[in-house]
Amino acid sequence: MNFREYARDAHDSSKMQPSCHGALTVDLEDWKNALNPKPNMKHAEIDESYIRESTKRILHILEEFETKATFFVLGEVALAVPETVKEISRHGHEIGSHSPAHVPPRNIPRDKYRSLVKRDVELLGRITGQNIRGFRAPYFAVSRNEGWLLKMLAEIGFVYDSSVVPSWTPLYGIPNAPKNPYYPDFNDISKQTPGGPILELPVSVWPSWSTLPGLPVGGGFFMRLWPSKLYLQALRGNIRSGHALNLYIHLADLDQDKMTGDGLALSDRVIQYVGIKKGMRNFSQLLGTVRLGTISEVFSQQIEAVRNHTGK
Repeated sequence: MNFREYARDAHDSSKMQPSCHGALTVDLEDWKNALNPKPNMKHAEIDESYIRESTKRILHILEEFETKATFFVLGEVALAVPETVKEISRHGHEIGSHSPAHVPPRNIPRDKYRSLVKRDVELLGRITGQNIRGFRAPYFAVSRNEGWLLKMLAEIGFVYDSSVVPSWTPLYGIPNAPKNPYYPDFNDISKQTPGGPILELPVSVWPSWSTLPGLPVGGGFFMRLWPSKLYLQALRGNIRSGHALNLYIHLADLDQDKMTGDGLALSDRVIQYVGIKKGMRNFSQLLGTVRLGTISEVFSQQIEAVRNHTGK
């Protein structure tokens, strides 16, 4: 399939300068792992064939658009399909950690969580040969008073985190957090300090310049929800304001045939299905309009400053 065909209808894409950059990230997980957590909910097993085939699809798209991305890999996925993670790295994409399992970090005892994350870092490093420097919490599940998580990540050796969404949604968000890269205050991660051992790279919201909470435009469900022309206009607005984008996608956002909705809660049906038929088109139009790269490429100066300061 020629995915560039999907991008032909991108609205006024000629106005987007090819030198404008932002970061593209992929949360590598099984769609069943991302269902809203519920009390006593049985943990879903990784569907290895789904991960393999869905990863092949997105690697093909990224190759066609000559785009590199940062893949935040779930620990369970790395254990189940290490060859797929190795293939992602072989294509030149950056690898980060997406936590050991797709549950909010606060739901796991801290000592156990630390050991599991360290195990994941070692595993991902062995598989890919990369120095694992970035982290993203499942569900973007970090609140303003959970600086313990970022402090723990810094102690383990991470250079950056990308779990903060400076907006409000029914499931996550820290509305008053900074919209640009910052050093988080561990006592209140909605605030920044002059320096620190870890960099926070917030997911893009719009408008990026306002002191008020922004609207979520980072990707995923919202990439499918927004009309494509309006979505691209919002991203252009951020770029014109001089703010690098930080966008994300899930394998499931591009797969309208991944499942049936039978037995799913209403909230899960909404998140998994709304706009799913235009997911591939919107994503292709995004790649055909905006020049994107890995987090380490786009935010290289900020990351290098942390490394020079901490020696990581």
